[in-house]
Amino acid sequence: MIPIILLLLTSLLAFWIKLNSLKEINKQEINVQEYIENVDEVSNFKVQVNWKYVASIIAVLNDNKFDNVSKEEIKRISNLFIESDNQKYTSHSLDDVLNKLDLSDNKQKRVKNYVEDLNGYGLMPTRLNSDGKYMKFINKIKESAIENYNKYHILPSITIAQAILESNWGESELSTKYNNLFGIKANSSWKGKSILIETGEFYNQVIMGKFRVYNNNTESISDHAKFLSENTRYKQVFNESTYLNQAEELQNAGYSTAMDEQGNHTYKKLLVQIIRQYNLQIIDSNVSE
Repeated sequence: MIPIILLLLTSLLAFWIKLNSLKEINKQEINVQEYIENVDEVSNFKVQVNWKYVASIIAVLNDNKFDNVSKEEIKRISNLFIESDNQKYTSHSLDDVLNKLDLSDNKQKRVKNYVEDLNGYGLMPTRLNSDGKYMKFINKIKESAIENYNKYHILPSITIAQAILESNWGESELSTKYNNLFGIKANSSWKGKSILIETGEFYNQVIMGKFRVYNNNTESISDHAKFLSENTRYKQVFNESTYLNQAEELQNAGYSTAMDEQGNHTYKKLLVQIIRQYNLQIIDSNVSE
């Protein structure tokens, strides 16, 4: 009798341990860089997929273990979010994919709980605190960036990353004194106020530049997309559907002439780095659903 009771207790203990191990997603085992890179590879030239959705589904399918998850598995799940119709790509919602996988109600609930667990998590978790300087700036301009996307089709991640890069998180002289978040110059078509200010155009070279002046940041954000849409050299940017491609076209069009010591253009690399570090591509995936 006693051995049977001990066996039952051991089984119950094992079940309890397993149940508790499934309550929260195992963040420590997630190779965030690998998930972002593979999900973005699938998304490229199509539509942006949310890496957190993919990681959460894989966590449920593999009992919260990530050690033996292959790149092929990450890509397979990522592809479930993309629908193709005559080379026109659209995005499936998380619910669509969960139903396609025929997961039980309990497992679907776990996936959604895991997505919540990943809120504020990424390549640089310490910088993703909603009360911190970085996320406060991002959240401050996020809605305006989404409005720009709805009107002009400039991805929110691109708008936000450019604002971060060009204004140094809203702390540059141009942004603090003149509300110019994007470093947009005042060309002959600009009828508003302008200011002459020193700017770094090439590696280790500073010149004087004439820049637009705005009454507030909202005006700057609105004018950013308008400026790009009215300038024919940025035409190809609007034909791209993911941040990797839009960033490359901005660089190709000469939005920034920033180079490294070897003379290589660095604008795309800088934008992509910011977008991935702060999960800005997830905003893109949300607006495309």
